[in-house]
Amino acid sequence: MTPPAEPRPDPDEEEPVHRADGRTFHSRADLQKVHGISEATLQNLWTDRVNNEHPEAVTIEGVMHWEDTEWARWYQERQRALAISLTKNAPNLKGDPEELVGPAEAARICGFSSSATVSHYVDEPPEGWPTPDDYDLLPSGRQRPKWKRWKLWKYVVDRKPRGHAGGRPKGRPRGQAYPYQGDARLTLARKHLATNPDTPNSELIPLLQEESEQASSRPTWIRILTTAREHPEEDGA
Repeated sequence: MTPPAEPRPDPDEEEPVHRADGRTFHSRADLQKVHGISEATLQNLWTDRVNNEHPEAVTIEGVMHWEDTEWARWYQERQRALAISLTKNAPNLKGDPEELVGPAEAARICGFSSSATVSHYVDEPPEGWPTPDDYDLLPSGRQRPKWKRWKLWKYVVDRKPRGHAGGRPKGRPRGQAYPYQGDARLTLARKHLATNPDTPNSELIPLLQEESEQASSRPTWIRILTTAREHPEEDGA
């Protein structure tokens, strides 16, 4: 009787590729597991590599891979830059991405007025709030949580704005081909991008906030600028 065939390995369970020179290469499936990023997000980052300077891929056995240290450094710096553009008071978005910080520094990174917000988030975490990476044991016997800086940067980038006042519409109006179509703020964003296409959001947003008749948050302006780049003309739906 012929023995049953060996089951084929699940590609998602394959080990990262290690080179003789000590370098490690990750496939997209590896990056999903190591960094907790969705496949769709990884694909979008790669598709937009001309604009975001995504590291080049190395094809190994027909599958794209990226050198572990290079990719992680690029991704962490991207989170830092995006966090700076989205945070009103961000004097502490510097330092080693892997450094562990306590509640007080976490509050400064996230733009909170005090560490009380962080303490509240530890007990009742909002969507996207990172799980602590380590703890300090205090003399009282309590444990003080610590997070890696880059994970807090990522939270700042990904966090959902509170409410919708003056910002993101709850749903796209019927007949609207893309977000903010027909919005005066989108027209203003297109005007600035037409003359300053390479200017970063962190410099554009203060100008837009000053010129716009409608008060809007920085995350809202980020979304409007994204739409303006994807649809630079009104009929470009």
